[in-house]
Amino acid sequence: MRSWNSSIIDSYQIQESFLESDDSVTHGSIKALSLNEFLQALAMALAARNIETWEHSVLVTKYAVMLGLRLGLSEEEIKQLRMGALLHDIGKIGIRDDILLKPCRLTEDEYDRIKNHPEIGARILEPAKALHSIIPIALHHHEHFNGKGYPQGLRGEKIPLSARIVSLADAFEAMTSGRLYRRAMSLQKTLEEIQLESGRQFDPYLGHAFVEMMEENIR
Repeated sequence: MRSWNSSIIDSYQIQESFLESDDSVTHGSIKALSLNEFLQALAMALAARNIETWEHSVLVTKYAVMLGLRLGLSEEEIKQLRMGALLHDIGKIGIRDDILLKPCRLTEDEYDRIKNHPEIGARILEPAKALHSIIPIALHHHEHFNGKGYPQGLRGEKIPLSARIVSLADAFEAMTSGRLYRRAMSLQKTLEEIQLESGRQFDPYLGHAFVEMMEENIR
């Protein structure tokens, strides 16, 4: 596991990640600047806690924005999607180190505890009114299209679109990245898994669009 010093938690990279993010207040105003600084502070806190979680979030954001653009989301929707994807796992700040940083598979009890991170994330974002639009991403990115996800067991289109997008990007990044306790899946196997889970874990329309997008990118 990388330490604070070895990873250097590049504040420049974090700043770059938020350059294209914005909020509903006037661009260039003191309020907008303060919000951007607050977002960067949250990102730095997440990176300081676990650099792998931050690196995961950066990749999730890349895939989520790619899909959002393919779906024709508006500029404002893309901005909100980018911010929400970058901070979708912010609630992991509230998970104990012995669980969050465990180098092997979690026990059932530990997994139940880590499943609290969406609600913790929503509570972290709640005080900032300008961030209310991204709370649904933090709260619902582990909901499943068939209603068997968490924390609220939402089903189908009751799950916010942005959360359904991030859910796909999150799963794709997790499957294609190795962990200490498992190897990364191949791209083809991952896309087959997404197709298999479309209509169950994933929105079937979004799952098809995501697979099609990734296949086009590797041609």
